[in-house]
Amino acid sequence: MHREELQKFAQNRYAWLLVPATSFGGIALRYLADSFLAGIAGCVLGSFIIAALAYLKPRRDIVSLFAPVYAVIIFYGLENAPTDVTLWLFAISISILALRLEKRFSTA
Repeated sequence: MHREELQKFAQNRYAWLLVPATSFGGIALRYLADSFLAGIAGCVLGSFIIAALAYLKPRRDIVSLFAPVYAVIIFYGLENAPTDVTLWLFAISISILALRLEKRFSTA
């Protein structure tokens, strides 16, 4: 896709719903397939989606842009292994961040 098409997609008022759908979908797969890696992958992928949406908005949100860095640190860089609570809290936090991105940073 061209950049103009991606920006048009990012301006869609429902594009932010990809973030909770991806992160909570990964958590659902974690329980259905009994694969903890699926939950982590869903949350990390959701953080990359929110960063891409933040980059394509008229005003950029630095917190959303750095969400993938936080995801990598939380899920791969800490000494303690992530738990189910970590997955749920991260998915909730990036969902709230995606809603904030849509409400505050969609206008020029």
